[in-house]
This record gives sequence, C-alpha cells and structure tokens, in this order.
Amino acid sequence: MLPYPYGNEVVVRIGGKEHKDWLSYDIDSDFLIPADAFSFETNVSQNQGVLADYSSLQCEVLINNQLVMTGIIGHQNEMIDKNNHSIGFNGRDLAGLLVDCSVKQINVKGMNVLAAAQKIVEPWPQIKKVILKAEKNPVLDKVDIEPGETAWQALSKIAYKAGLHVWLEPDGTLVVGGADYASPPVATLCHSKNDRRRNIQSIHIEYSTENRYSEVTFLGQSHTRYANSSKHDLKWVYKDETMVLYKPKTVVIGDAENLEQLKVQAKKMLSDWRLEGFTLTITVADHKTQDGLLWQPGQRVHVIDEEQQIDAIFFLMGRRFLLNRNGGTLTELRLKEDGIWTPDAYVKKSAVARSRKGKRKGVTNRQIKQVKI
Repeated sequence: MLPYPYGNEVVVRIGGKEHKDWLSYDIDSDFLIPADAFSFETNVSQNQGVLADYSSLQCEVLINNQLVMTGIIGHQNEMIDKNNHSIGFNGRDLAGLLVDCSVKQINVKGMNVLAAAQKIVEPWPQIKKVILKAEKNPVLDKVDIEPGETAWQALSKIAYKAGLHVWLEPDGTLVVGGADYASPPVATLCHSKNDRRRNIQSIHIEYSTENRYSEVTFLGQSHTRYANSSKHDLKWVYKDETMVLYKPKTVVIGDAENLEQLKVQAKKMLSDWRLEGFTLTITVADHKTQDGLLWQPGQRVHVIDEEQQIDAIFFLMGRRFLLNRNGGTLTELRLKEDGIWTPDAYVKKSAVARSRKGKRKGVTNRQIKQVKI
C-alpha cells in the first residue's frame, strides 16, 4: 500500500535490513501502559521461499526517518495459500523485558532514585541508558522489593516514592521522572461545522468517578512505631470539593518514613486517580501535525470544539499510529487534563499548567447542576 496521500514512509529495521510497504500496522505508545506495542502485516512474493524467524530479535520502527520505537518481536505469523503469501509480526518496546522478568534481590536503601533505577536494570544490556527528568533526585530509605516481583514493578516502586513515573523513550532510554509542562502546544485541533480549521475526524469525551473520592485518609507508620505494627502515627486527609458523591476512602501506605514522604506518595496516587476522571480521545488523519511533527506522548495540544464548548490545552498521554484498509492512515490521540500527571517532577511548571484558564479542560470544570435526560 502506497503512503498516499500523506507521504509517510514507515520502516521496520531488523538486523540492519529495512522492511516497508505494509498492508496494515498499529504502533501504540502511552505513558500509562508499561510496555508500548506494535504490529505489522505485509504481503511477500510467492517466490520468496522460507522466511527468516524474526521472533525474539530486536528491531527499530521509524517513520519518515525518525525513530518512534525500539522493541523486540514477540510473535511472527505466516499465512500461505495458492493465491497469497503474507507475514505478520508484533511485539513490544524494550520495557516488555522489564515487565516480564523478575528482578534479583537488591537493597536500594541509601541510593538516590536514579542510581536505584540503574541498579535494577543492570542485568539487561538492551537498556543502555537511564536518565532522570525531574527537579529532585531524592535518596531512598525503605523500599520493599519482594521476591518474584518484576523489574518494572521494582522501578515503579522507587519512582512512586518520589512522586515520579517510569517509561522508555523511542531509542530505549529508560526515564524516571515526569512531564515538563512548559513546552508550547504543538498543534491546534478543531472540531466545528463552520470553522475552516476543522481537522478532527472524531472526538470521544469520557468522564469517570470510579476512582474519585470525596475524602481520602492516608495512613502511614514511621520507623519509630515499628515495634507496634498495628498503629499508624502518620495521617493526612485530602478532600475533593468537586466530587458530589459521598465516597470516603482510607489508604495505608506501608513504606513512608515521615509525613512528607506520606504526602508525596499520596499526591501521586491522587493525581493518578484524577487522570482517570477525564479522557479526551481524538482521531485525526495522518501521523503528523500541520507543521510536520510526528505525534508523540508528552506533547501539549490545544483543542477547540465549539459544540461541546471545549477550548483548552491538554497533555498528550498516548498516541496510536494506524494503517488499515478501512480507515486509511490515522492517529488516535489520548489526551488528559494538563498539569495533573506527576505534579512533583516540576512543581512550578505543573502548577502554572493547572491554573491556566480553559473551557471543559478536565474534571475540575464539571458543573454541578440538574440535567434533564
């Protein structure tokens, strides 16, 4: 299938050889999904003969010569009949190794977050670089890494202690950190019957209260109270004034050394819950913005929908590149409220993003009133 009309060249590089001209593909990347995924399908010549087994090999996915994912092929499928010979394969980025594999027993007490992450991924040579994207690199005290836990679970624990997240960049670099909300929006997406800027094919607005609570009490136990494990001497209460239902919840955080550490982990949990409260999913044609930039998680996007009264900047949490016979070349964008995810990574920048005015920019703009159905 030719890349008409958008001129995108999508290449999978395996062992120095490049493969292109796909019947279909699906390339998904999301901060909230531990391992990004890809799948490709193409026809091969009837005279091709026996195809190589690519499963377990490392590969690179490029679009217009830009690297969008480094991963490992997990499955390969061939379909052969009298008229056609096709091959399909799928896999995940290098985080898949960390999601699948158990971590060795290590003690990270006294290490800073970056050093602990480097220590955890040390057995995997595929992860060549680990970096920190945050203002602080705190020293860890008590972190319980249980036998049988995966490397990804261990990484998530140490990141959580600092109010941070962990993900992989397209080149396979492991990042411990959060979003930089100071970057300008990369595009304006418009959904309107009359506006000539209209460039949205579909828009889906989702609200959820499943993990939102009117009041959350966080309890912890400092080191001085370990002798009496049934009592908690650390307590912090959060109230959500925008939650109209009475939904109280109590959360016990077992490895908080002091009240400050309890609040850091509590705020990370609250921000994650709030993220679930609002999702804007937009489908657009092509894989690029109007300025020619490939869509990628971490970008910020201005969205305007006159009918739904949306006019705000959102954070691009995930994107999915698609090619198929029915829809053609599409990109699915999963957008979240700006400034909410990992607020402790860059405190002032996230605060500015949260305070920026906008219409229907997230759960905080939900109006409390009777609605006739």
